[in-house]
Amino acid sequence: MDYRLFEWINGWAGKYGWLDLLMIVMTDYGPYLFAILLGVLLLLKKHRSGGILAGCTLALALSFSFMIGQLWERARPFVTHDNVNLLLSKEPNASFPSDHTTGAFAIAFALCHYNKTLGNILLILALLIGISRPYVGHHYPGDVFAGMTVAFLAAQLVQYGMKRFRARSANVSETAS
Repeated sequence: MDYRLFEWINGWAGKYGWLDLLMIVMTDYGPYLFAILLGVLLLLKKHRSGGILAGCTLALALSFSFMIGQLWERARPFVTHDNVNLLLSKEPNASFPSDHTTGAFAIAFALCHYNKTLGNILLILALLIGISRPYVGHHYPGDVFAGMTVAFLAAQLVQYGMKRFRARSANVSETAS
């Protein structure tokens, strides 16, 4: 089923120049947009807490992704199959999970907790990055879904940790008073 869905998404590649361009831009430059936004949030004192939240979520999600990739090595579609529409060259390293997707969704999910509007906009952009990965021939949809799942779990863990930290800080403040 994963390969069939990959074939359907990747089958659109090469049919519409504007769609190819959009998917190439999302794959090549989308992660930079997220990195720049994260940097801006960290630089702006007013939004630094959102940047820290997103940065912690990103670090945790990519750490999980790295560990999963070490345990489960999956070849990229263009390595395994001959009929892939490969729009961009890529090293034939492990495919599972998609780091582009993991990173984008980690920042987006984290910022949904900080600023709903910004988070929702970033979720749309992260989804476009995720779709672009099988479209350009680099990942199976399952790799993308795994990246989304890892990012979501990392965001939930960071949120849980923040709530626990705030609760402990409040208890320490009450005890000190």
